[in-house]
Amino acid sequence: MGDVKRTDEIQGEIIHVYDGIEEADNALPMWWLWTFYGAIAFAIGYWFVYEEFEMASSTPELFAEAMAARAAAGDVDAETLQVLAGDAATVAEGRETFQTTCAACHGAEGQGQIGPNLTDDAWLHGGGPLQIYGSILDGISSDRARLAGSSGMPEWGAALGQRRVQAVTAYLLTVRNTNVQGGRPAEGEPFDPNASPEEREAETPEEAPGESEHAVTGDEAPPGA
Repeated sequence: MGDVKRTDEIQGEIIHVYDGIEEADNALPMWWLWTFYGAIAFAIGYWFVYEEFEMASSTPELFAEAMAARAAAGDVDAETLQVLAGDAATVAEGRETFQTTCAACHGAEGQGQIGPNLTDDAWLHGGGPLQIYGSILDGISSDRARLAGSSGMPEWGAALGQRRVQAVTAYLLTVRNTNVQGGRPAEGEPFDPNASPEEREAETPEEAPGESEHAVTGDEAPPGA
């Protein structure tokens, strides 16, 4: 490598030459420098606004809020429920509701008592977001319970309201497959997250003709989600 200073018509001042490769000493374009400095300033400002002082909601938080508003309006789908499962406030509300409403039969941590274990990967009536939501909202009728070999469960939609049913569903999605120690043995079929909605529906016990999903008798109190 040699230090050779000369001026080239196109490159300007040549300061180094190595193996036939010439290095020119040209100033960076001003537009590039201002873009670089602006990116640094933006990154610092972004960190203070979103991370340090939490003056604004991040894109994931805004998306979760939008999904919560969509769910509150009654437009519920698997994607909405899955997003709610990532929202800490919704999950906390769901856990609180579960503790006061569902723990008597499913255990304080969902490990199962009278009702089945909700923390393993096996589900009697389907472990997909919409299947869990439907089981809580509409309950488990006597015919569905018999087909699955489980106890029935009253519908909770009227008592809890749609928003809290969604919150409980979100909470259960976070404890699914966590396998709490001391839980009841697995019951039902393993949940396959890669199965299509049609395949999941086929795994869910069907209602007998003439049996309403909302029909719950007095001896069906133990939940069987």
